[in-house]
Amino acid sequence: MQDFLTNRLQRSDYVVAAIYWVLALIFILPVYVAGYGWPRAVAAMSYNIVLDTAMVFWLVFGLLPRFTEVHRLAYGLLLALAALVLSGALYRVGYNFILDEYSPLTLHSFLSAIINHGRSYGILAVLLIGKSYFDGQRRLLLAQKAQAESELKSLRAQIDPHFLFNNLNILYALIQHNQQEASHFLSCFSSLYRYLIRHKDADFVSLEEELRFADEYIYLLQHRFGKAYSFHKALPPGPVDTGSLLLVPGTLQVLIENVIKHNRGDEDAPLLVVIEIRADELAVRNKIAPKRTPVESTGTGLHNLQERYKLLSGRGLHIYRHDFFEVTVPVLRPQPR
Repeated sequence: MQDFLTNRLQRSDYVVAAIYWVLALIFILPVYVAGYGWPRAVAAMSYNIVLDTAMVFWLVFGLLPRFTEVHRLAYGLLLALAALVLSGALYRVGYNFILDEYSPLTLHSFLSAIINHGRSYGILAVLLIGKSYFDGQRRLLLAQKAQAESELKSLRAQIDPHFLFNNLNILYALIQHNQQEASHFLSCFSSLYRYLIRHKDADFVSLEEELRFADEYIYLLQHRFGKAYSFHKALPPGPVDTGSLLLVPGTLQVLIENVIKHNRGDEDAPLLVVIEIRADELAVRNKIAPKRTPVESTGTGLHNLQERYKLLSGRGLHIYRHDFFEVTVPVLRPQPR
């Protein structure tokens, strides 16, 4: 259930509540007007709407998402029961005051007030829980779609004929002239593919692994483009435990690939690409140097990365375009168990 409930209210939740109360007023308000007149009827319904809506929102978006785990379920039920008793008391006292109807407080009358109030907001609670469920199903489908697209992208990267052709040509040339360098090139090339295959089903990898993968990927790029692109890593002051920080696998490949795809390099004036690790994010930054021939792009790479971060961490990418182009991604920390 917790996967399908969110503790963040959305605009559509307010719309559902508003539609519910409009329909309820059509049937309930005339009865109150006939019995108590317009002023008291409007006051009573306004009180009912505020009290019921507050109770439902707290139950659906405050209580349920936090107490659906088995070991906390009993505590959550006790809180819900206490809230039901309190709201029932407020319901009885408020209506007695507004409608000027006072009766002796008995156990039966108090229980009746609790039941009547619970019945009053029960339909709205069911509607919002059902909406949260279907919203959760939609998010789950989007997550599965994003994961499938990501896996497909990884598989394409593994068998991309241009990538293979270019690097195999480089490897062939190295074998002819520098067998020691060819051996190192082959080691990086195979390590890169092992990384992609090993982590294709993983949600997160350590920053340390991702940086090591980026080193190998950059090494291959430098053999292909020479000194046209220059890469620099910037670390924050003080020690950084890169083994305990997490990224979505393939993050740096997507960001570096995006730089190379859209910006021209020059061996006389290399394009500097900065990979900067900050307190809670990682940034890849470069000066904008558009290629002379426009590159057709659908933006799929950054979009897929954006969706994966949003779905897995609730935080997305930030893209800045000024004299420099910069993409920042959240660096995550393992959640305590």
